[in-house]
Amino acid sequence: MLPQRPNLDQLRRQAKELRDRARSGDTDRLGALPVTLASAQLVIAREHGFASWAKLKDEVERRTTDLAQRVEAFLEASVDGRTGRAVRLLAETPAIAGHDFRTAVVLGDAARVRDLLARDPGLATRPDQRSGWTPLLGVCNSRWHRIEPERAAGLVEVARLLLGAGADPNGAVGSPGRRGHCSPLYAAAGLAGHPALARLLLEHGADPDTPAALYHTAFHDGDHACLRLLLEHGARAEGSATLGAAISVDDAQAVRLLLEAGVDPRVPLPADSLAEVDPATPPIPAVTAALEHDCSAELIEVLLERGADARAEAHVMAVRRGRTDVADLLTRYGARDDTGGIDRFLGACVRADRAEAERLRPPLDRLGTDDLASIVHAAYHDNAAAVDLMLDLGFPLDARGDDGATALHAAAAAGGLRTVRLLLARGADLEAVDTTWGSTPLTWASVGSGFRMGHAEAPDWVAVVQTLIEAGASPHEPWVAGKPPSGEVGALLRRYGLAPENDEDEAQA
Repeated sequence: MLPQRPNLDQLRRQAKELRDRARSGDTDRLGALPVTLASAQLVIAREHGFASWAKLKDEVERRTTDLAQRVEAFLEASVDGRTGRAVRLLAETPAIAGHDFRTAVVLGDAARVRDLLARDPGLATRPDQRSGWTPLLGVCNSRWHRIEPERAAGLVEVARLLLGAGADPNGAVGSPGRRGHCSPLYAAAGLAGHPALARLLLEHGADPDTPAALYHTAFHDGDHACLRLLLEHGARAEGSATLGAAISVDDAQAVRLLLEAGVDPRVPLPADSLAEVDPATPPIPAVTAALEHDCSAELIEVLLERGADARAEAHVMAVRRGRTDVADLLTRYGARDDTGGIDRFLGACVRADRAEAERLRPPLDRLGTDDLASIVHAAYHDNAAAVDLMLDLGFPLDARGDDGATALHAAAAAGGLRTVRLLLARGADLEAVDTTWGSTPLTWASVGSGFRMGHAEAPDWVAVVQTLIEAGASPHEPWVAGKPPSGEVGALLRRYGLAPENDEDEAQA
């Protein structure tokens, strides 16, 4: 059992000593677990009565962290999206709620905020010494309206009190376009997704074109309330970038709202709005971008109806990807048919039309790198029938797609269990590394679970990770700093003794 005041550094040293002894041959305490620091940490945790090192670490921190430190952790979790951690901290230490003005603000405790402002009106505009944020930024970033919807009205009232006491609705921290930049409207509309709060800010003079606000609503605004609100108030400056964001998440309704507001679909989209990070990447035509992101025919038709170019190259891409619905749509809107035999062959493969693919089959040496990458694209969709057909037709298992990923990387990232099992049965290399990050399919599955990557109809990252490990995948750092797995996959990795090196990364809630 843990002592009343446990020492986390001492427990870490015990785990390292256990690992070192195991490396020297004394593996009794590790049993069948791999000889890693993560395994040693798991053993230490179990010996103290905890199911994982993370749970042991949480308990140690709970016993040894003073209230002021827990308040800081609570405030950070309440505004950066780690809602599970915020809830746990408040449940474990209810005194956090009444600790100071900042906790009252992020919790939407309007009565307490009103009382404290009456005593010291300067609190409304005084920046926090640690973060530099004003109280208005705190309330606008708070996620407690999502954690406990009954707090939503209180958060709006807190913002009203702050604005009435002199808070600046346009008071931002950081420089636009740089990490750390935040304004009240960007936070309320683009990050927290709180339309009533965003409306209050606009009524008090917030600039609807505040940097990043319109763009981020396309990623986080599921019911489009904040997007409608910003457009109604004249936001337009980020129109093309916002259109790119809406396309990248296949949101036909958001695209329709943007086009109705006057965003021009004929203007090529900034590459960075579509998650293309290479600054040298030229702007991308809207329909091409929609095809690249496997958008619905409905979204693509909305673009075409509003004047987006029906380009011949988009028609070729649609045929190669087996998107006969989009190819026909583009033809109706005037796209020229420039497809060749290889394009139609690849389309037949993606559709798993064996007879047509065999009829059109070219010599394998006529297929270029991009052609062979079709198998990786099919794996990213968990299209096991297409992958199986392509392998039968001679596509190599080690064909590379984006980022130098193999089909197994792509299927693992997408949680595509059917395709993962098929590829393993066909001899895919468990230890292949991509050419960008040098990571294995197991790492791709871990990261994919956290980001919910791919286009599998029924993704199952837990089963994929378990399948890869039981097939013999080596634990090549399945945890990537800043890209944690889902909570379920994180728990599974820990059960296999595969916690992060110092277990500082938390799985996503």
